[in-house]
Formats: sequence, structure tokens, C-alpha cells
Amino acid sequence: MEQLGLQAAAAQEGDAAAESAPQAPETQPVAAPAEAKSVATPVQGEVVAAPVHVAAAVGEHLSALIVTKQAGLAVADDERESWAQETTKKLKTALNSYGLQAAVLGTRMTPNGCLVRLAGSDRLRVEDIEAKRTQLLTTHAINLVTVQPKPGEIVVTIAGVKRQVVSLWDLWAKRQLNRNVAGINTSFVLGLQEINGSLLYLNLGGEFGGLSSHEPHSLVAGATGSGKSVLIQAILLDIAATNPKDLAQIILIDPKMGVDYAALEDVPHMREAIITTKERSTEVLEALVEEMESRYRAFAQARARDLATFNSKASPDARLPMVFLIHDEFADWMLDDAYKGAVGAAVQRLGVKARAAGIHLIFAAQRPDKDVMPMQLRENLGNRLVLKVASEATSKIALDRPGAELLLGRGHMAAKLNGEQGLVFAQAPFLSDDDIGLAVDAIRRDAESKKS
Repeated sequence: MEQLGLQAAAAQEGDAAAESAPQAPETQPVAAPAEAKSVATPVQGEVVAAPVHVAAAVGEHLSALIVTKQAGLAVADDERESWAQETTKKLKTALNSYGLQAAVLGTRMTPNGCLVRLAGSDRLRVEDIEAKRTQLLTTHAINLVTVQPKPGEIVVTIAGVKRQVVSLWDLWAKRQLNRNVAGINTSFVLGLQEINGSLLYLNLGGEFGGLSSHEPHSLVAGATGSGKSVLIQAILLDIAATNPKDLAQIILIDPKMGVDYAALEDVPHMREAIITTKERSTEVLEALVEEMESRYRAFAQARARDLATFNSKASPDARLPMVFLIHDEFADWMLDDAYKGAVGAAVQRLGVKARAAGIHLIFAAQRPDKDVMPMQLRENLGNRLVLKVASEATSKIALDRPGAELLLGRGHMAAKLNGEQGLVFAQAPFLSDDDIGLAVDAIRRDAESKKS
């Protein structure tokens, strides 16, 4: 494993040191499961491998930008810490006054408030706390967001008056890389977990960062103002930041004429300009199915079971990239029966065999209801990355359960991921438009310098 961020002093080494820093090996093995399952410390941070020079993980321009930006981020907030401790005391007192047995096991800050761990018992159950949700809000000004059962305890998250922005610069400085045998990073940052402060990764190539291997395809759902587009931007930037453009390629479809992603058009990993028509989108989906079949024929000839194995056997110039197709606001076009049929057919074929071929789909919508989300999509988009939605009914469709309607918006997320126990609540990272432009420019310059 490699760590993306490094202290400022290391980043300020001379150009000669940067040039002599070893590049990520093309045949670096995936981290062993025992290492990948290292448990994160309870407060802010992960158990990480010894860092390498940041230029060995990403290009020099982006690595320098990460260090500069991350160094200016505030980390201390005594006012919020004091509020968390006071709120925990109020919660315990309130629950005890209702005749419930509330024993506090611990409290930790989250970007959106605080998380309180209560000892579970016959005299304190999840349904007991849920039943007092309204009274806690109106009488004690305690705004419960989630109440989750865990082994031997109940975890309660409480919304704070002040929220803390989670910067993508900060997560990039902390994140590690999960390179496969061909040098492709296959784990991508989704945000910061509330339960333990660890980074939440979308693992498309195996266990990593204390998390399981996840499904190959994802659904992103969230109403206006939920942070859906910001999450997608962060995923796209992370793909480009942690992989060379010849090993990771992006296809972006947006019925809204690409207005939310204009700054990303200059990312060198884009296969083509943002697709804004149904006709071109249909052609690309059909071509992607054919590309998958072509890859399987190449795998058979090379006696390789998947993309990573094929690339480990192939010469560097014959290696195939991972392909990421992102379709934002797909619901807008799914009211067209012809388009719905084409999408359903393509996704059904890609859903079965695309993981081994290294092709991954991310579909996003504000309201993924049954009229625009046929069974083929619902069954094959196994990862559910759900931000605040408008209603309990939409939450049940997107997340298979209620609760997403209670999220706080602006990047607050409930993730349903294969292999993880229950839902994973997290805060998605944010970059301003100006910072996105800086990141894209650094990624582009790094790609150009590698060509020369």
C-alpha cells in the first residue's frame, strides 16, 4: 500500500529527489487481507503503512498541491467538542428520565455533529429510542439522525448546530492506494466514516482499508442540495488522481448538458467529451458491451481470468484500462421506452461479466423510482450510495429501507455496500469550483510530464 499524502517537509525536497523517487511498480501486489483489514483508530485516522514520497503515488504537481492545501486546513474545534460532551450528558439524562437505562460507552465528534455509543440492554432498545425521537427534539433540542444496532451497543448520531466541511484535499493527504498487480488503483475515496473517522473506500478490486470487496456497479441517489453531483465529482477526481490515464478511462453521460461537470472535461482520463444526447449514450453503452466481450476473448487467448491477470501478463503498451461509465440523471431519459430498453439490456449484460473485464457503472438520479429504474438496474447496481432523499418511499427504493430522508444533506451519505455490517454513514468530501479547477490542471500537467 502507498500513502498519497506526506508532511510538507518531505514534499519540499528538491527536484532531483522527486525525479529519483521510485515510481509505483507495475507489478506491485495487492495488499494482503490481514494488512487491508487493519482496524482504524477510534478518532480521526487509520492504521497506515509507512508513507512513501508523494510523487511516487501521484504526479509531482498534484502531490505538491495536496500538501499545500491540506496544510491550511483547520483541525481543532474546541466549541464543537464542548457541544458534543454536553449533548451526550443531555441525551443520557433525557433517556433516564423516560425510564430507560442509558449507559454511555463513548462519544466522538463527526463532521455533522456527534456519535454516542450506548450500552444495549433489555431496558434500552433501538425502538425505545426511536419512539422518543420527537420528544428529544422538542423538549431537549436533541436532533437524532440515526439509531443503529451494533453488537452489545446502540450507536446514536446527533446533528450538530455547526457542521464541519470534509475537504477532498485532507482525504487525499490521508488516503492509501490499493494497486493491483498491473499498477491500477482499484479503491476510491467516498468520504469519512462517522462510526470511527476512517476513510470510506469503494473497493472494486478486493478487500482494503478495513472494508470488504464491494460490488462492481453503483447507484448514487440524492435530491437537489444533497451533494449528489459533488460526490460524483470527487469519485471522478479520485479515479484520475490515483491512476495514469492509460490505465483508467472515464465516460461521462449527463442529460443536463454537462453543466455540473464542465471543469472535468479537461481531465486526460476522459475518453471523449461529456455525452449529452440519448443517441450517443445508446451507442456508447452498446459499444461497451462489445468491448467487454472483446476483452473476454483476449483473456481466453492469454489464459487470464480477469483484467488484473491479463495486464500482469501483457507488455506495458498492451495493457487494458479500467473503464468507468458514469450516467448522471439517468431518470430524465428513462421515460423514453426505447432508451429504457437499451439501457436495461446493456446493464444486464454488463452486470454479469463486467467486474472481471474491468468495466464499472455508476448510475445517478434524484428519484430512482420504479418507473425509471427497471429490475435489470435494481439488481445489478449493487452498491447504493444514497444522500438525502425527498421521502421515505424514495429511501426504500434507493436503499431498500427508510432512513435516507433523515440525512442532513450537503454530502451526508448512507452507503449500502456488500460485505459491510448494516449501513455505513459517512460525509462525502467537498472541493470548491476553484479547487476542482486546480486539481484538474495538476492532473493534466502530471499526465503531460509523464508523456514527455
